[in-house]
Amino acid sequence: MSVMEEMKTRGGPAQWLVAVVFIAFFTVGSAIAQTQAMRVAIPYNFTFGSKVLPAGIYTFSVSGHDVITQTASNERFSVNIITQVSGPGDFLEVGSLVFDTTGGGHVLSEVWIPGSDGQLLYDNRKVHKNDILLASYLDPARAISGKSAYNQTCGRCHGADGKGNERADKFFNITIPRLSSAMVQGKSDAELRDIINKGGQKMPPVEIDESGFRHRLPPQDVDAVIDYVRSLKR
Repeated sequence: MSVMEEMKTRGGPAQWLVAVVFIAFFTVGSAIAQTQAMRVAIPYNFTFGSKVLPAGIYTFSVSGHDVITQTASNERFSVNIITQVSGPGDFLEVGSLVFDTTGGGHVLSEVWIPGSDGQLLYDNRKVHKNDILLASYLDPARAISGKSAYNQTCGRCHGADGKGNERADKFFNITIPRLSSAMVQGKSDAELRDIINKGGQKMPPVEIDESGFRHRLPPQDVDAVIDYVRSLKR
């Protein structure tokens, strides 16, 4: 069994991606070609090299040995590429950002621009956690309906009609808020958006499973879920 096969057997993408990093470290060439740009909406503050950047829309590209990011206000920042990495699956290669979240924040560790290998910017060889944003799912052209997104994420705990799920209440030993209630419906869209993106109390941030990989809901899907929740009023 090869090293890659053994790593795949032992764990998921986060584990065997480490093996890819070590292998690619010794095989990367002396020059990194110019790639196309990728525009991504990042929903949280993140560390890019030595700078902490706010949530917002960023454009990423590769120039020489650097990854360049440009903000919506045309500020530009660059980070030196450690090495190129080969991907564990199409869910990265279609355009993705990988963040290391071990310390509680979000450190941008890998940039995957469509049509090219990944670029490693931050190498944490200890056991760590990742949060992955799939850029292809941030394209408004592929937005799914609010009801579909709700059924795939919120419905299992809040109930198909927003009126609760007694089995979920019993499992978590709490009364999960009824989305049809005046308490929930009285919240602003901004408050609901914050809960979906960041979680609240015992509720984790909302994630959806697509292409066999869990990721945060992109902004247009969050808005669609909020619109659907509004339709659940009593």
